Amino acid sequence: MATLLASGVCVLAFTFVATLSGITTNNQKSKAGQLVWAPPNVDAPIPSLAATPPCSLPDVLEHVGERAKELVDNLQSFTARETIQFEELDNFGTPDNYETARFEYAVNFDQDHGRLAVQESRAPSSKTESLSHGVTDIGIAAFAVLFHPFYQGDYDMRCEGMDARNGQPAWVVHFRQAKGKRPRTLSFHTPNAAYVAKLKGRAWISADSYEILHIDTNLMEAIPMLNLKGDAVSVDYETVEFSSRNVRLRLPRTAVTFMEYDKQRYIFQHTFTNSLVGSVRTEQVIGSPQQP
Repeated sequence: MATLLASGVCVLAFTFVATLSGITTNNQKSKAGQLVWAPPNVDAPIPSLAATPPCSLPDVLEHVGERAKELVDNLQSFTARETIQFEELDNFGTPDNYETARFEYAVNFDQDHGRLAVQESRAPSSKTESLSHGVTDIGIAAFAVLFHPFYQGDYDMRCEGMDARNGQPAWVVHFRQAKGKRPRTLSFHTPNAAYVAKLKGRAWISADSYEILHIDTNLMEAIPMLNLKGDAVSVDYETVEFSSRNVRLRLPRTAVTFMEYDKQRYIFQHTFTNSLVGSVRTEQVIGSPQQP
């Protein structure tokens, strides 16, 4: 279990745990080459980006911040059947190992006196479901609160313009760790140490509802002590309806993490299926999410 707990002045740290141990084979191993190495580049030009209509960054941040607050205020927890596909590649990009397993995934959100906590856990869905590798990524759910007012000031943000995501008009907001601000968002843990990292990224935010449709992130700097050259994450969201309270929230649908070390590359693809359920503070259980 990973506990993502705000402390002091609202510190949030969603963590990708890298134990850097060897990878072995288990019964879940299949033919390598199932996944594609295609990390997002958050600084690359977007050919479809439009400068009109003009984008008001303060308005976008105000509204998307409200959506992030609604997520924390209305959602106590959600659970999902999660399928993780893992692939290891050598430094030339040749696939070496592929595994897949299913998990019961759960996330709890809470805030208390200006502190925000996100707690994530996963358990194998059966005794035969497991991943044998020694590198684990956690913290996917915490990306949903990156635009919470608690954390917006940690980043320099700019609105790049209007784009479309899955047919929906969206404002594209670029963000990067602000100079002089202590990084509070991303850290990497080994059994003996933790290393904070500077993050940059792009978010596609619905121009109609100001809900987050998609987020891509990159490291701003390598972490030499871990031999980590890069880490990129891409998350897609979908709408979940809480009908009895007239609440709709955007929760993760798929997420892909690309980790690049000096001699190895790892891909994690997380898929949260339509069995996704959640509960609000009244302990209401909901049904399957709508497709975006």
